[in-house]
Amino acid sequence: MSQPKITKDSTPAFFGCTVFFLGAVSLWNVITLLLLDITVFERVSVGMGLLASMFGVMVLAKIVRDRSEAQELVNEVRAARYEQALTTAPAPGLGEL
Repeated sequence: MSQPKITKDSTPAFFGCTVFFLGAVSLWNVITLLLLDITVFERVSVGMGLLASMFGVMVLAKIVRDRSEAQELVNEVRAARYEQALTTAPAPGLGEL
């Protein structure tokens, strides 16, 4: 028999802390950019770099998660095929039943 799939959902507390931390870091970066003694072009350039970095980290996290889920799916299909082969194969040495 196949095993029931155990989901690995994140808790609401973890999700809330992640959103809070992302907001706090974003606010920190905006305040830092405003307090720096640089030109507007430099502020926009550094700000876009920070924004692109944050976006890249989120995309990378999604890609890692998707690859992990795809690997789990492949393993589940293989396990189902092995299970089917074991249930339909005759016992060794007994020939056809």
